[in-house]
Amino acid sequence: MRLSINFSRRRRVALVLLLIAGTTFLGCATTRLQSKLILNGEYFQVAQREIRNAKQSIYLIAYLFLLYDYPGAYSNRILQDLIDARERGVAVHVILDYPKPKYMDEGGPKNQEVYEKLKHAGIDVRFDSPKKRTHNKVLIIDEETIILGSHNYSFGGLKYNNEASLLVRDRAKAKRLIKYFEQID
Repeated sequence: MRLSINFSRRRRVALVLLLIAGTTFLGCATTRLQSKLILNGEYFQVAQREIRNAKQSIYLIAYLFLLYDYPGAYSNRILQDLIDARERGVAVHVILDYPKPKYMDEGGPKNQEVYEKLKHAGIDVRFDSPKKRTHNKVLIIDEETIILGSHNYSFGGLKYNNEASLLVRDRAKAKRLIKYFEQID
């Protein structure tokens, strides 16, 4: 049985245009940024934006997180952004590499000052085991956005070094990294 629908040419054109517009709109509405390459000094702006926009949770694993006497230093500003996130109700969790003086230059143990400032701000912060080195540089925002790569939270790492990281939006991978975070000793 053949179904006959009698549309005028104008209505057919309008219907086709409506279908094209709807398909285009749906494609735009469902297509999300899946990944973004972050090179060299771009990291600070990207990480700061994601931390400032966090609504529920932040997980950070950092090998090196240093503070400087220069108040505008990028790592100092990220530390303040983490504290601000905690104050606005975001659950912030941080793992730092245990300060191992025998591996450090004359500047002494690294990460200790950041640890103390985060702890004082009420942030869930801990060191990894003194027997292991946690060399990760991973930031997870709202159990969806992941930034991982080579950027240390240091003056050189955030501003001057040749570094590469990747921002990925993937809930499944974010949840797997959070489980990994919870298992670090």
